[in-house]
Amino acid sequence: MSADPRRSTIRGMSSFSDPMAASRWRVLTVATWQQAALTFVRFGIPALAPFLRADFGLSLGEVGAVIGAFNLGALLVFYPTGRGTERLGERLVMSAGAAAVAFACALLVLSSSWWLLALGLALAGTGFPSSQIAGSRAVYRAFGPRGRGLAMGVRQAGLPLGGLLAALVLPGIATHWGWRGAMLAGAAVALSGGIFCVLLPPPTRGEKPTAPGMARDVAAFLRRRDLLGITGMATLLVVGQFSLMSYLPLYLVDDFGMSKSAAALSLIGLQVGGVAGRLAWGWVSDRFAGGRRTGTLIIICLTGGLCAAALTTASLAAVFCLAVAGGATLQGWNGLYVTLLAERAGDAAATMLSLSMMSLYVAAMFAPPAFGALIETLGYRPAWVLLVVPQVLAALLVWSVRRAAGHSTRIGNAD
Repeated sequence: MSADPRRSTIRGMSSFSDPMAASRWRVLTVATWQQAALTFVRFGIPALAPFLRADFGLSLGEVGAVIGAFNLGALLVFYPTGRGTERLGERLVMSAGAAAVAFACALLVLSSSWWLLALGLALAGTGFPSSQIAGSRAVYRAFGPRGRGLAMGVRQAGLPLGGLLAALVLPGIATHWGWRGAMLAGAAVALSGGIFCVLLPPPTRGEKPTAPGMARDVAAFLRRRDLLGITGMATLLVVGQFSLMSYLPLYLVDDFGMSKSAAALSLIGLQVGGVAGRLAWGWVSDRFAGGRRTGTLIIICLTGGLCAAALTTASLAAVFCLAVAGGATLQGWNGLYVTLLAERAGDAAATMLSLSMMSLYVAAMFAPPAFGALIETLGYRPAWVLLVVPQVLAALLVWSVRRAAGHSTRIGNAD
């Protein structure tokens, strides 16, 4: 039986003298940087939240609406992005998406009201699915099962990596040149992500994607209980991820009296933890869980809930430590989610992933303003405790997916 060139182990991935291995690494590098460059904008918005609130006089709910606007734009184009990826290939879709984000960020400097700012961020969001869908598909196709968990974790680490760079750079730029200067910096970074996509291989000739039909694809998606369970899990986990990221700096400003720029540094710890978590969890599922994903995801869900609850009694120093732990758990699940769903969906990975992520982005859009309203009603500490609920429910959904597969969670069954 001939070997599948994509079924590489971690050891095989390290050989740059092998043309196939070199191609895999090039795909992974480009996909990771394009993801990081676009996330520099998406996750940079919470880092600028204190500056935006001060400039526009926003309530916490309005801050959440501004942050959620980016996700609204992404939500509207997920399905077309999935179909476009199957028809046009990853390189073109990723380049166009990065250009769209860069163009919209440049326009944001003209915003004179918070709703115009939200509208511009929604426009920027339309380019973001290119990294999530086309980038994920590129890496999925380049790596085999026993290297795919770590490889996808590396690519998904582009999200917290972009957030880390934004937390390091944007508050300083905003302090000296205002949030508009920070947005122009975001436009330049996003554009760089599109330029590097020229290094991706061209579309494979002879591919024949199925004719587009959203109703048919949605029906096929809804018939898959495993894909629905995985999507439900990820949708619940988005609530904790974006609630923590959106309001941790404001928590430090409001409850601990920190300055806006100092409070934004908490996002550095959050994103460092996110990078480490996505790499570590992918590696664990590949090497120690034998390619299994569900058991590792259950651990992530439950430990993330503990981190959120611990914020209620934490001192200032402990909050920064919990930011790192929260990043590893409340943000560390994405790589395994994408890997598990893509493995279950097979050849239809791009389309099924686009439909799945639509649900995630609905949650990402509504979670920040809803959590902001919850804080205004109950206070920060009770709100942190309530984040345990979606984490536990997510763990139960993962368990149901595991049981539905009859506990058959080895690589051959794509779990």
